[in-house]
Amino acid sequence: MDDMVSLFQRGGPTMYAIAAAAAVAFTIVFERLLTLRGVVPSARRLGRRIRDAAYAGDLAKVASLCAEASHELAPVLGRGVELAMRGGDRDEIFAVMAREARRLAIRLRRGVGLLAVLGTMAPFLGLLGTVLGIMTALRDLGSKGQVGYEVIAVGVAEALITTAAGIIVAVVIVLLHQALKARLQHVVLEIQLLVEEIADHLMRARARGGNGGAGLAVTPPAATGGQVGADSEADDGP
Repeated sequence: MDDMVSLFQRGGPTMYAIAAAAAVAFTIVFERLLTLRGVVPSARRLGRRIRDAAYAGDLAKVASLCAEASHELAPVLGRGVELAMRGGDRDEIFAVMAREARRLAIRLRRGVGLLAVLGTMAPFLGLLGTVLGIMTALRDLGSKGQVGYEVIAVGVAEALITTAAGIIVAVVIVLLHQALKARLQHVVLEIQLLVEEIADHLMRARARGGNGGAGLAVTPPAATGGQVGADSEADDGP
């Protein structure tokens, strides 16, 4: 531990910027993974309850399930139920839910772009620290009038500490970024499939039980904004 602290101190002030980038990146990854952890299982449970109610032709119960559920997907499905009660066709219902799902995906991707930026920036911070360290070593050499391989080697070695730190941090961040993107893509696809399935079930529910909740206004929770569509890669950043 003492060796690590000593290396950090010898790396110079740029090491603090690299450490800050690593801390922000790890915070984003932890927070996003925590957010995504229960999204798919709870969405599947909600989907099963909606499917059972839709199979019975009870659109009113479907509307109630969407209004009472705390899941972020509930407002997305609630928009579709509302349109189904108003007589919308399958394409209209799916389009409305898909638009809301895209807003949800935007929320789920929050911070992923910044993570990519930090992974790109870390090596450059390391190089900056190295350049500054070499400049300082050469300046000290000139001011003290000392010459010799040993003096130069020590100064360059200390300056290169920041390059090594920047590369190590960048590699870790890039790996975490790719893992998070893969997890997010899985969640996005699951939600997209569920939206398509619910759109079909809503049409069957209306055919089976008529407009069981006709005239019932559906007030879904405030839209949590995010689209879950095939464009999930576009907003992830590099």
